[in-house]
Amino acid sequence: MQSTECSDGIHCNSDVAVSSRNEIREAYTANENMQDGVACEGVHGRSSGSGCAIIRLHGQDAASVRGLVDFADDFFDGVDDDERNSAINDCGVFRIGNNVHAGFDKDVNEEGKMQVLYTKLIPDQAGRGHPLLLPLEVGELVGSNSLNRAQGGMRTLVDIGSQVTSALLGMNSESTNKLLDDCTDVSSSREQHEMVHHNADKIGDTVSNSYQRIIRYLKPPSAAAAEENAAFWPHVDSTFLTLIPMPEIAGLEVWCPSSKYSESDSLEERGEWVRPIIPTGLDANVDNNENGGNKDCIHVVALAGEFLQLLSNGQVPTCIHRVIAPKPASNYKPRVSAPLFLRPRRDKDAILDIKNDLQAFGENGLYFEENLMEEIDSMRVWEYMDCMSPHN
Repeated sequence: MQSTECSDGIHCNSDVAVSSRNEIREAYTANENMQDGVACEGVHGRSSGSGCAIIRLHGQDAASVRGLVDFADDFFDGVDDDERNSAINDCGVFRIGNNVHAGFDKDVNEEGKMQVLYTKLIPDQAGRGHPLLLPLEVGELVGSNSLNRAQGGMRTLVDIGSQVTSALLGMNSESTNKLLDDCTDVSSSREQHEMVHHNADKIGDTVSNSYQRIIRYLKPPSAAAAEENAAFWPHVDSTFLTLIPMPEIAGLEVWCPSSKYSESDSLEERGEWVRPIIPTGLDANVDNNENGGNKDCIHVVALAGEFLQLLSNGQVPTCIHRVIAPKPASNYKPRVSAPLFLRPRRDKDAILDIKNDLQAFGENGLYFEENLMEEIDSMRVWEYMDCMSPHN
């Protein structure tokens, strides 16, 4: 990536000093100054570590991710256009193989809370230049220019997520390419299959395990409903990282636990829900609001997932997060979000070698749960998550 700055002042730019891996880890792990559970200067305030960081992008990286954000708006503009939306509305959500699905859900769980586009990417094997994005109706709806810009933004987010993950776990480029699904195909033995129904399971094995979602949160029926019902209830993601371009409209909240009061009977003492905003002080031209005022940069929220917590021996906490729906108003504008989920490869060659792949924590071993890492050593990274969370 050309340039990023994290919320604690980390810089990554070819023209300035690049942040060390220790500095990146500090943005995600508990800070020694925070163990009293009181507010003070530091990375996490009163938190013992939320598993969340904010990354600022400049230049071409910012323009690339902004193309993805514009694509999300283009998509829902098409959904609302009765002259163009018949194909995508009839698409539905379809299963390609085990735990592999794509499509468009106009009303998730029929709760009237959100609409979701589930995309999947098939790595480029035909010289197209970009992976093939499913469902195919999306490209027909938004046009090739918007689709190409979206895929460029996805590529940038994947690159950033791969760099952050490799820094947190101490992985070299070989281990990173082997274990993280960056929507490319690294298996020389993988076969190409014709996209017909009876090849569904075979095609499912070729589809990228990392994916992009485009979400539109619908207007709550009343202000009371907005306060009582979260659009997304508290949860964690089965990812290495979830990367979310900061939407124009706020809604995401992350749980920041207090180390001092973690066993308290009072939920308010055990931690607090915090809404990520653009940090002040990074740039005098950036306003302290969700989208900021500097058009030359864009901000991305990066949430740690279950894989980071597991492989870091719990030192990188999984980010517990939720989404609160905006309150309805006469000029209500739906909140649109475009999270990218960076996950492990399903490839048969994605075998975890703890000693050689994970260098971040010396020779102390990574035993977040006793003997767990011994059990998963030399396993495909995705297989042990299949065992722990078979429905994810």
